[in-house]
Amino acid sequence: MAKWLNLEPDKLVYQPDQQAFLAARRQRWCHKCKKIYVAKPPFALCEDCGTKGSRLFNHLTTIAGRRFGKSLCGSIAGTEEASINNTVGWACAPTNPKLHRYVIPAFQKLIPEDWIENWNAEYLDLRLRNGSLIHFQTLEHPDQGRGQGLDWLWIDEVSELTEDHWNVINPSLGDRQGVAFFTTSPRGYDWVYERLYKPAVDNIPGFWGLHARSADGPAFQTDEGRAFLAQQKQLMPDLMYRQEFEADFVTFTGAVYGTLLDPQIIRSEDKIKHLIPEWPAINADRPITIGIDTGADHPFGAVKLVSTENGLVAIGEYLERDKSFVEHAPNLLRLAAGSDSVRWGINKNERQAMLELAQHKIYPQKSENNQVAGIERVKTWLHSNQLWFYEPMVPKTVMQMKALRWSDNTTKDGQSKKEQVYKKNDELPDCVRYAVMTWPILPKIKVEETKERDISKLPDDMKWVIERVRRTEKFKEEPDSVVGDFWL
Repeated sequence: MAKWLNLEPDKLVYQPDQQAFLAARRQRWCHKCKKIYVAKPPFALCEDCGTKGSRLFNHLTTIAGRRFGKSLCGSIAGTEEASINNTVGWACAPTNPKLHRYVIPAFQKLIPEDWIENWNAEYLDLRLRNGSLIHFQTLEHPDQGRGQGLDWLWIDEVSELTEDHWNVINPSLGDRQGVAFFTTSPRGYDWVYERLYKPAVDNIPGFWGLHARSADGPAFQTDEGRAFLAQQKQLMPDLMYRQEFEADFVTFTGAVYGTLLDPQIIRSEDKIKHLIPEWPAINADRPITIGIDTGADHPFGAVKLVSTENGLVAIGEYLERDKSFVEHAPNLLRLAAGSDSVRWGINKNERQAMLELAQHKIYPQKSENNQVAGIERVKTWLHSNQLWFYEPMVPKTVMQMKALRWSDNTTKDGQSKKEQVYKKNDELPDCVRYAVMTWPILPKIKVEETKERDISKLPDDMKWVIERVRRTEKFKEEPDSVVGDFWL
């Protein structure tokens, strides 16, 4: 048989987040004893009654910064699952190089040669003496996820894959009630966030999630490790450092607003007070604009923007599903409360919605609904630093604005089709777009008036002559001031 390499194992250091992940994966529910127990190899049965319980969590996602120890966690979990007799598991990576550089070596550091019955280097099948199989699989194409039923599945750097990859491989876990665990660096509010991590945040049964920084990992607990992170923070662009080491959901390929959005997000009260001095109150004479996106088969949304001397600031949001206009209207009016001047913006084609809202004394203004034109208007305001989002008051809006991305505009035969946004979780960005499209021009920027010609681009010798003449002329224009016999 082909030789299975035994690599020197990594030094294991206790890390509470990593231990929490491993502990959550081991937990099962015994339906007979009505209790949670920890599954222990080789059979993972309840110690009291001997029956095999169902997993407490069957989707576990770790989103963490670089060098946190994600691959180590995944390989330990896969090795533990394989030590249960007669199981089948896949360890996957997005590309063939990553499979051979990270995933397979991670197992070679953990699985000793005396565990192994056969290692097929051609098909990447590792058969153990206990009857278990570990198959190493690259997922460069979604169809590579088709195959046998699985007791466990580990996908490393899952954010580099598409949602189609997951849709193809997910059914393999069905007949064996298998567990899937994922490790990845973040790629913004992508499908991994929406389908795998956010359900854990929302406490949906079966989902477990971990979000950790590089600094939390064992590799950076030394003085040298902390010094390295401090150096990288100084050298790297802020957004890149936050994504790679802080594991922030900053941006990703195909994002509609990309890097324009993040500088316009306000997180501190000092910053919002700079824009709105009377905060948390709002002067009643400040104009308010509320963009509305109605929906029957998707959530009904609204975003409140207040006009300031520096542009518009989003300070309120509303997002609800499966309610009538009678139920939405009071919430919209509460969103607008406290202002003497409220303007409502809505898709110009939503005539029925306008009639329904008018019954509640809400009279929307027709807003241009051209998607690309509206996005360009929003981009212009962001680029001009005249559109802001106060995240504590509009967290869902910020998340959806960051997640908004372009759909694939290429047909199967390679032809280009009309550019459009991926229509999922786009209600609040649409509200922002409708609100901004009710403003024909950007607010005026206060500029100090001057009649002097701009000479900044002239040659230095010419600038020196002009500045000398200006100083002379200014001295002649100043009135003489005399105190007694002395000039001031």
